[in-house]
Amino acid sequence: MEFDGKFSVDKNPEYLNNFFSDINNVVPCLPGIYDIETSGDEIKCRIKLDVKDMKISAMSTITGKMVFKYSLGQNSLSVTGTGRMAGSKIKFNVDINYSGEGDNSQVIWKSSFDFGLIIKIMNRDKINEISMKNIDQTMKCITEKINS
Repeated sequence: MEFDGKFSVDKNPEYLNNFFSDINNVVPCLPGIYDIETSGDEIKCRIKLDVKDMKISAMSTITGKMVFKYSLGQNSLSVTGTGRMAGSKIKFNVDINYSGEGDNSQVIWKSSFDFGLIIKIMNRDKINEISMKNIDQTMKCITEKINS
């Protein structure tokens, strides 16, 4: 599954470089992440996501473990990871690029997720809906943190 979007902020690219260089600015915006261990650019964590909207009577959350790399480039950020959730292997990639002039920047992001067997077990449309809900929440949080 692939997702993308963009938003504008009243900060220059240098400010964004400083903001994104500290993973602690981003991690609080990632839904369901806990038990975080950081070692250089590698992050290990546990994740617990609310899936009540899928209306599966025996399942209101799914849990798992993730390992991801957080790589800052020139006016860009890349996060790649793998893990297991609900017994299924998953992979993801998120790329964020930003540019601007003065105190205005445009942030463009793209993400791709391979949910493995979860897609086959659960309704693809519901996974898409839940993913978008979490992505929107994450991007809103990041935007608010950048602007504060």
